[in-house]
Amino acid sequence: MKNRIAQLGLIISLLFSTLVNSAEIDNIDLKVTMKQMRLAYTQAMKTTSADEFNVRLDEMSKMLAVAQSYNFSPDRAEMSNQGLNKVESVLNSIQKVDVTDTNLDLAKSKLEQVDSLRKEYHKKSKPSVWSLIFG
Repeated sequence: MKNRIAQLGLIISLLFSTLVNSAEIDNIDLKVTMKQMRLAYTQAMKTTSADEFNVRLDEMSKMLAVAQSYNFSPDRAEMSNQGLNKVESVLNSIQKVDVTDTNLDLAKSKLEQVDSLRKEYHKKSKPSVWSLIFG
């Protein structure tokens, strides 16, 4: 009997935690996440320390994972996920190499691709004046 109650309690807690986690995913503030990513990017580009650069790169990767779990509207999902996947590819390529003070400038130049992708995909996601007027 006690074993059944313990099992039932475990099942209920697992279901509850799943509901809470799915609610958290739906409540992601994408704008805040992207701003945090932008801050980490800016700090990575300004640093003169490889250790600091790697910390900022890790922060960007964590924020990217949050952004990738966002539930985009159907008309923007494919394009948005495509852009985020490209950013992930750039970050992964940088993280494959052991970034040191000697190759920090090279890592920063690769990281500039993320900013180019940001500009490209933000431009794509903004509606044109004509679509705003005519729907």
